Amino acid sequence: MNGSERIGPVAGAEEAWEPPAALPALDACELFHCLVDEREVSVTLGFDLCPAPPAVLEHWGNGDGGNAFEFFLTFTSVAGLRVSGWGGSARRTVRILRAPGPGGITVTVESPTEHLAFRAEEARLTRARTYLAATSP
Repeated sequence: MNGSERIGPVAGAEEAWEPPAALPALDACELFHCLVDEREVSVTLGFDLCPAPPAVLEHWGNGDGGNAFEFFLTFTSVAGLRVSGWGGSARRTVRILRAPGPGGITVTVESPTEHLAFRAEEARLTRARTYLAATSP
């Protein structure tokens, strides 16, 4: 994928964020990356899906024989960032809600020992790729 795909807030009542076409649901993915950039006032979350469903591999792959998929969402104009107990949890719940108006995207990431929350003006798909992940015998 070249460039980035903008995923902005929409008008209407607050609603759950739906991933763009051909992206997997976030609850099916592992959150493996979180970068808070105070210079850009942004947060980037990286997700991994292994094994990836054939439809995802077909849409995002380039014939490389990959069996896994990773993608990164970058949230900009972040405000109200709160982090508690970050690091090491294997299972996290990620919720992205969107509503009209400034700071219209609300993101929460939670596990029994972790909490990350913030609001953002915009979200972009900044990277997506398939790759070949090692499989267990």
